[in-house]
Amino acid sequence: MGMPEQKYPRDKHATISVITHKKSEFANIDEYLKDCEQRYKVEYFKRMSTTEQAWNEVMKSTNAAYHFRGKNIVLECLQFGGNREFWDGFLDEEEIKAYFRKCYAYAIDKIGFLHTHENIICAVIITEPNRRNLFVYYLPVTEVWHEKIMSNDRSEAGNRLQMRDEYDMPMYRQRIEIDEPLLSHSAFWKARGGLVSFSALQEDFFKEVSEKYGAKRGESFSLVKNTVESQRKRYHRTEGDLYDELYYDGF
Repeated sequence: MGMPEQKYPRDKHATISVITHKKSEFANIDEYLKDCEQRYKVEYFKRMSTTEQAWNEVMKSTNAAYHFRGKNIVLECLQFGGNREFWDGFLDEEEIKAYFRKCYAYAIDKIGFLHTHENIICAVIITEPNRRNLFVYYLPVTEVWHEKIMSNDRSEAGNRLQMRDEYDMPMYRQRIEIDEPLLSHSAFWKARGGLVSFSALQEDFFKEVSEKYGAKRGESFSLVKNTVESQRKRYHRTEGDLYDELYYDGF
């Protein structure tokens, strides 16, 4: 009779992820939070009345510009979580709540408009029987973005054409508008690194927060072009490897 297979303890993992929402999904967020309040333990760092009302209040308080399109991403959520092994390392619920306070402070610094909570409409800890998360809902408002430089030339349809340089590349100019920022998912993340912005966020969160609680850094399966250099070196990732061909996170 063979020896029973030895089970090794799993590493502790703390997670950070970005969830995006369209305006048509606001009611779903309200319903989700209401359902959680009835079924689970829910604690707020910042509470809102309704998603739409809170969204409108931030748009007004920041004086943000917004180019409306029906499918635009107009609200995002930073979700902080972890596996069971990670939570088992805390003494009690109060210590876990203190950890989430640090996560919230981290969120304010990284996604907060001018490093404040002005664009954050809700921050809530939801503790379910088998998992727990901190959700930080915010408007992707940025004071820095790039806009097209338009020429006086027009297309056959009469629309102004974008100016191009000597190499026939489209031209842009940087704008910095603190008093009239821009609500834009793409511009928000371009200002934070573009293709590698999410990878950089994960690396930074690990170094600044979760590593101090004994968490281990998980491997990324994103396209190589979407990962920062430290991530590529740690897991010996190269362009065209197995994960580079099969996985794409679209960030």
